[in-house]
Amino acid sequence: MNNGRTIAGLGILAALVGVLVLSRPLDAGTMARAVIKECAESATGRAACYEEKVSALYPEYPVPAVFDVVREVRRQDPSYQFCHVLAHKIGERVVAEDPSRWVDAISLNPADGMCSNGFVHGVVGGRFRAEVLSSTSIEALLPDFTRACEPRATWNPSDLDRAICYHGMGHLYDFITDADVPRALALCSQTTPEEYERVCIEGVFMQIYQPLEPDDYELINRMAVKPTKETVRIYCASYIDPEYVGACLRESWPFFDEDIRNGTASGEFCAGQPDATRTEYCYQSISSIVGRMSLGDPSKAVAACSNFLPEWRQLCYGYSAEAVLEEDRSNATKAIELCSRAGKVYVEGCLEYLISHARFLFGDNAQQRSYFCAALPAAIRWQCLREDV
Repeated sequence: MNNGRTIAGLGILAALVGVLVLSRPLDAGTMARAVIKECAESATGRAACYEEKVSALYPEYPVPAVFDVVREVRRQDPSYQFCHVLAHKIGERVVAEDPSRWVDAISLNPADGMCSNGFVHGVVGGRFRAEVLSSTSIEALLPDFTRACEPRATWNPSDLDRAICYHGMGHLYDFITDADVPRALALCSQTTPEEYERVCIEGVFMQIYQPLEPDDYELINRMAVKPTKETVRIYCASYIDPEYVGACLRESWPFFDEDIRNGTASGEFCAGQPDATRTEYCYQSISSIVGRMSLGDPSKAVAACSNFLPEWRQLCYGYSAEAVLEEDRSNATKAIELCSRAGKVYVEGCLEYLISHARFLFGDNAQQRSYFCAALPAAIRWQCLREDV
């Protein structure tokens, strides 16, 4: 008997079922202080250092304990709030232990959606990142692809959870088809319920505009046609289908990063969408980006939204505030604070938008929803407490 292999196998099983028996207890606050101190002068920058040091706590500690450290790092270092990439790396480490259990590993995602569910993206992307699959292999895996983001005994996702999971599947399809974007888009159609197909399509295009790892860059290098800031509109027009053209254009925002973050490019960037519906999707997307890139300072999001065309400002405040909750569903006070800073004419509409999306954000998690409702101003709280919201 190979005892080393047996012990490793037991470790994998323990992680996947969420067993919290540790070789020694983990004090999340103390660990976070140590990581922050170590990363303070890192040559790679604090964010990259946190991503390396905190993700490396797994598998010595289980996933919930590692995310407790993430929470503490964010609390103790308010400048570090966007932890999506860190969660990616945790998910990649988990799935690397037993790639065949990748669907099961998705259910280890934090119930509060910490780090915009980056863990799910890491699991999905990490499972197949290095693999290009034949048509026969893809066909054999279609049942797994189809069920990966659906509720099951070990996972009761909100609509937000499912949306982010299907978005991650879009990333995956780029890798397994070797950057054959039309084939990846076809897989979204084959495996995704209609109400989530748009986010899968956006995941396909996001992958070619936002590389994070060496494998991502290699994938882009293998593309037959690589869009640039100067050629992106011509590139996107080649897809013809309005859904594809629109997603291709709006996911290209990293080419215009700084101007998107401060809101000055919103009108120009969203011009040229195929129709009015896709134009609204574009404003929704960049408003969410504004919110995510301003997590530590809501005044930045408010300032960026004020640079939107007047007819899109209300939408910007609402989607920016929602992005705060998508990053961490326990961040009700921060999302509400963003709304409160929006200016008198926009505050109520911003709060009502969050309330109208409570079911999407929190699903059946009554505790999270109750916490959010309780944080609202008393005059509007009753709307949140209604069962039909």
